[in-house]
Amino acid sequence: MRSVFFLLLFCLLASGAGAEPIGAGQLVDRVVAVISTGDSRGHRTLITLSDLELEARIALVSRGASLAADGPLAPETLKATLDWLIAEHLLLGEAEQLAVAVADPAELGAALETFRGKLEAAGGYERFLERNELTEAELSRVLRRQLVVDRYLASRLRLGATVSEAEVRTAYDARRSELGATSYADAREPLRVQLEKKRREEVVAALVDDLRSRAEVRVLHGFTGGTEGR
Repeated sequence: MRSVFFLLLFCLLASGAGAEPIGAGQLVDRVVAVISTGDSRGHRTLITLSDLELEARIALVSRGASLAADGPLAPETLKATLDWLIAEHLLLGEAEQLAVAVADPAELGAALETFRGKLEAAGGYERFLERNELTEAELSRVLRRQLVVDRYLASRLRLGATVSEAEVRTAYDARRSELGATSYADAREPLRVQLEKKRREEVVAALVDDLRSRAEVRVLHGFTGGTEGR
C-alpha cells in the first residue's frame, strides 16, 4: 500500500498551476518547508518547490494518474503533497531511530518495476526521468522511503487499529434507525471496515501530530496565497 491514507488526497490536477519556464530574473528554486528534528540527531531537511513538484508527480503516477507525469499541478495537490511529505519525513526519522527502517531489495525492485510500467508506453518512463532531471537511483530512494514508512505504519496499525466485536455491535445499535431492517449479520462486516478505516486514520493522525510536536516544522509557503508558520 503506497504511502497509506494521506497520499490518497492526491487526486486533483488543474491547468495553470505547474512551474513556469525559467527566464531572466526568475528564481530557479525556493525552499517551501524546513524540518528540524527535536531529538539528539538534530537532523534538518529542506524541501524545495522542485522537490515538492517531483514528489507530487511520483505519488500521482503511483496512483495511476499518468497524466501527472507532465501535466500542471493544482495548488491543492501541492498542499496535500507537502502535508504528507512533511509527515513522511518525520515518520522515516522515527523508523530510523527505532531501527526499523528496512526495505527489502526485492520489494523495492518490484515497486520500481511497477512505477516504470505505469509510464512505459511510448517511452514515458525515460522521458519522465529526463524531464525531471532524475536518475533511477534517486527515484529508488523516494520509493524506498515510501516503503519504509508504509511498513512502519503497518506495524503501528497492527497494534493500535483493531476493532473489537463489542465496538462493532455498539456501532450497529447506534445506527439501527439508519440501517432499518438490515440484520447484524449483514451489517457486521461493512461496519467493521468503516470502523477500522476511521481508527487507522486516527492512529496515523495522532502519530504524526506527536512527531510534529517534537520537531520544528516551518512551512514557508502554503500554496494558498501566502506564507505560513509552523
